[in-house]
Amino acid sequence: MSDPTANRTLELACTVGSLDDALEAIEEGADVNHNHGAPLFLSIVNRHRTLIALLLERGADAVPYLPKKKARVAMPRDELVEELIAAAPYDPRDVKREQIEEIDSGIRDEGVGFLVTRLEWDSATRFRDALNAIGAGSRHRCVAEFLQWVRSENGFERESVHAFLNQNEGAISEYRERYIAADEDLIALVNEYCESGS
Repeated sequence: MSDPTANRTLELACTVGSLDDALEAIEEGADVNHNHGAPLFLSIVNRHRTLIALLLERGADAVPYLPKKKARVAMPRDELVEELIAAAPYDPRDVKREQIEEIDSGIRDEGVGFLVTRLEWDSATRFRDALNAIGAGSRHRCVAEFLQWVRSENGFERESVHAFLNQNEGAISEYRERYIAADEDLIALVNEYCESGS
């Protein structure tokens, strides 16, 4: 039987990203699958990779948080951590006008490669999710397709991404053209989203 205080401590550690507190809670008898896997869920939502890896190492059940196709495939822990991060639910607080403007400008100036050469993977996926949240259909599809293509070809290795971009320059230019050609006023969509209180 797990210790209730240790379980609460583990959940809090997974929320705030404290590896030391999580380890201590586990040592004191916390159950990594407590409350239907709440520790892993909280680590995923808050994108705490080290805690996700720790929980997996200690027996946390990742299956409920993976798409069905992915849940059936054995994969290395690092890849599993990234799959779980990719499946994280969207946080509406991630819609920030300034960030959307900055990334939109970067894509217009440098092309969609900006998403994977200038941004961390999480920032690129949050931008994709923000586009979806505000209702930017065409741009969202373009960004989502591009990120999926890069990820399927390169995994998460930044070194191979530059070579990939160089080898596929023509296709990547088409993504930029599609992105720019989308007739969507992102700022108006962001303002409408924020005003609606979504």
